[in-house]
Amino acid sequence: MLNIVTRRDFLKTAAVFSSIGLAPAFLTRAAEGATPAVEGFKDDRVLVVVQLGGGNDGLNTVVPQSNDTYYRLRPQLGLKKDRVLRLTDDLAFNNKLAGLMHLYDQGQVAVIQSVGYPNPDRSHFRSMEIWHTASGADEFYGTGWIGRYFDNCCSGSARPQAGVAVGNERPQAFEGERGFGVAFTDPMRFGWQPGKATDTKENFEKLNHQPAAPGSTLDFLRHTTSSAIMSSREVHEAAERAGLSGGGATGRGKDPLQTVAALLRGGLATRIYYVATSGFDTHANQLGTQDSLLERFGDSMRRFQETLVADGNAERVTTLVFSEFGRRVAQNASGGTDHGTAAPMFLIGPHVKGGVHGPLPNLDDLDEGDLKYAIDFRGVYATVLGSWLGVDHEPILTRRFDTLPLIA
Repeated sequence: MLNIVTRRDFLKTAAVFSSIGLAPAFLTRAAEGATPAVEGFKDDRVLVVVQLGGGNDGLNTVVPQSNDTYYRLRPQLGLKKDRVLRLTDDLAFNNKLAGLMHLYDQGQVAVIQSVGYPNPDRSHFRSMEIWHTASGADEFYGTGWIGRYFDNCCSGSARPQAGVAVGNERPQAFEGERGFGVAFTDPMRFGWQPGKATDTKENFEKLNHQPAAPGSTLDFLRHTTSSAIMSSREVHEAAERAGLSGGGATGRGKDPLQTVAALLRGGLATRIYYVATSGFDTHANQLGTQDSLLERFGDSMRRFQETLVADGNAERVTTLVFSEFGRRVAQNASGGTDHGTAAPMFLIGPHVKGGVHGPLPNLDDLDEGDLKYAIDFRGVYATVLGSWLGVDHEPILTRRFDTLPLIA
């Protein structure tokens, strides 16, 4: 059976292959030319998206410390007053979020309460799909919200690395019509290494010298390949300028947000960075597991902001933090919590309106044991798109949403 590969499919596949080492070896070939700016945007602002995968327990992240129902439904898991960092008379951070609290005290953290969407889905796969595509619970989109942003706003001169995910997987949020967005763990290994047998640079050079008619499939493939080659080179050069050629902030066990900071320092023309962490599916023995994860997250965010300040990039960057759902209000019999619904989001950076936004979670008016959402997550996306990235959110999110006063 003949498989027909469309240009759209090739662009999407090439963006993934070039990031994880499966494309032809020629993707690491050097190309001539200077690194272009990403044109078609309001300015040089950058959005960093941090995903807390697994369904982070919002109630033990932003603790309703004045609510007796919280302690009644969580007799072992409820965090007592000596385990929290006060935000308001009613709310507090888990004390493992000392790094985030440091930024909150500086007015750089917006805590957005009770975020979710209508008819929530408690499946990890489906709920994550909803967040990545900005769809309704009964809708199925083939593109992601960030991919649609690139489709609407990137000019023809932009490279695939207009979006960079620091990790092993290209997020569904990057899916779009024009193939923007790549993924890698180590920027110095972005591209492909020489293969075996006939997969050599010499054979590619021979193939590339064959004539191709303008507008033909071969001409299109060469154009796409050239763009991928240039992307690889530009990423390597930015990493080298940032001092990552000797390892630096990359590789296993390294902090991906420090890789983001380094690429910003190196001048990579990337509009959106994406970082995902996992482990928040705390059905059992939640306290120790979540404490460790939150401490790592809070400390990472503090280091990231401090690095941005030291590099002179802090004013350019806002970070959005989300998880695909929260946890149920009551603890379970295994010392953990099961899949729930609404939870807090965070916006972090010098341009956010710091403090707590949105209503307190109502623990006495539940939907079969789950929190009811008050703020649609797509309203947060709409706010970021409009107030930070300077674009109309309707073509990207497919409809209008109420925005929030989150960004100065």
